[in-house]
Amino acid sequence: MSSERRTRAAIVREFHEGSAKATDSILERALRIAPCDEKRGGELPELLQRYGNQNFTFFGGTPFHEVREIFRAISPQPHEVFCDAGAGYGHVVFYGASVTACRFRAIEILPVRCAAMRRTAQRLGLTHVDIVEGDALAQNYDDVSYLLLNNPFFPDAAGQFIDKLKMSRNRLTTVIAMNNIVDAFREDAAFTEIEVEVDIPNYRFGMFRVRRP
Repeated sequence: MSSERRTRAAIVREFHEGSAKATDSILERALRIAPCDEKRGGELPELLQRYGNQNFTFFGGTPFHEVREIFRAISPQPHEVFCDAGAGYGHVVFYGASVTACRFRAIEILPVRCAAMRRTAQRLGLTHVDIVEGDALAQNYDDVSYLLLNNPFFPDAAGQFIDKLKMSRNRLTTVIAMNNIVDAFREDAAFTEIEVEVDIPNYRFGMFRVRRP
């Protein structure tokens, strides 16, 4: 590992441990995350027409202090899979891959974002991050241990996605819901909320699991 890469890794690790402070822009640079101009490629209007029920018009990465709270709370293990459905430019998966040893999967529908994530993974030398270009509604989550959903769908699609999770053979997936999809899980009797202490407002954050029969 080069001295530059060690320095970048140390910035993220020390922020995660709480031994040093860092702004989101500093952490983005350390993680080599570089959002692109999505309008230039002309992909967004076409995808809006094809997948108008998905919320990918504008992207704002999950704040890193919230990402830190999530990974401190769950402490994923090497044999587990953490999946971000609607991963954007990979803020969550690349941070997680820098501080934990589990496997990661980033699902993203916009090709320009997937291409950017692949470049980031290569720059960071990460081999345990899979980047899947496709519709989150069409994926299989049976092997997923932790599933992050941060505002990925509009209400109709959110309902379809939740129904899909209820039919999954995996009854142990922990769903980490943020922003507009949180209430949908709280209102669904098929899910139970997991009590967890995180420094994220309760009204837009919750962890859930399908109730066992």
